[in-house]
Amino acid sequence: MNGLRVLLLEDNNFDVEAIRRLIETQNLDYELRSVSTCGETRRCLKEATYNVVLLDSKVPDGPGLSILPDLDDQPAIIITGQGDEDTAVKALKEGASDYLVKDPAGMYLHLLPTVVEAAINKKHLKEEKRKAEEEREKLIVDLEKAHRELKALSRIDPLTRLSNRRDIKNKIEYEISRFERSGETFSIILGDIDRFKEIHSKLGDSAAKKLIVHVAERFIRKCRKVDTVGRWGTEAFMVIVPETNLSGAETLAENLRKLFDEKISLGIESIKITASFGVAAYVEGLSVDGIADNAESFLLKAKASGGDKVVCFPSRVNG
Repeated sequence: MNGLRVLLLEDNNFDVEAIRRLIETQNLDYELRSVSTCGETRRCLKEATYNVVLLDSKVPDGPGLSILPDLDDQPAIIITGQGDEDTAVKALKEGASDYLVKDPAGMYLHLLPTVVEAAINKKHLKEEKRKAEEEREKLIVDLEKAHRELKALSRIDPLTRLSNRRDIKNKIEYEISRFERSGETFSIILGDIDRFKEIHSKLGDSAAKKLIVHVAERFIRKCRKVDTVGRWGTEAFMVIVPETNLSGAETLAENLRKLFDEKISLGIESIKITASFGVAAYVEGLSVDGIADNAESFLLKAKASGGDKVVCFPSRVNG
């Protein structure tokens, strides 16, 4: 240990000098400052930082133990008189690192360097334990965050950042369970870009992906916040429309179809495309695949009739 700053609270000049002689004779690298009252001790603690604080158990303006709450994390060693071991035990309970018992022969002084070193080592171990605990907690937080992000990624389409097919199915399952609890109906809309294979061949993969992203953005802008827009397939999008009957979903699908009246800019060129839609409302007893199959069958009817249409059940064709 080098250059230890030691604060000593001791009102007995004889004991102060005895500690100074110990430091000199044993060549201890202590920078000692001694005070005789609790008030002076508190002022010193505000003015400077000390590696260790030695506190006499009794001084004129109060017990040395009263200083313990004023310490930050400095180790404190209580020095008591013989027959006052109860004070030492109390001090340990209140946060002191250790204690020494004065004896007439001054033998306690020979223990002082060892006790000081042990108190400082105890502080260092406590700090290392605290840092290790903080690192452990940070690691747990980081792992939980990574787990949440990984879980989120498993539900998100990487190109459009929309819900993927798996997440859409989970949300349809949720809407079915909500219907069973409250009777609130819901509908789904399945939209698909017409003649996408031809478009892909003409534009190339990069531009085709940009087109998919533009379509996703248009769907998001037109739908409500409570609606779920997801990517069902390569060029197919599904919208889950909560608390909405077939008529309401049909209206939304028609509005989505009209979005394609405007050309889509792909940088150096703009392209005019169309899309077809199948709409299905939930009917009690249907499974997730059941309602999805209904929407897909209506979508196929829309495409079979030339595309750029909305088909729903009961059989109606708009477009």
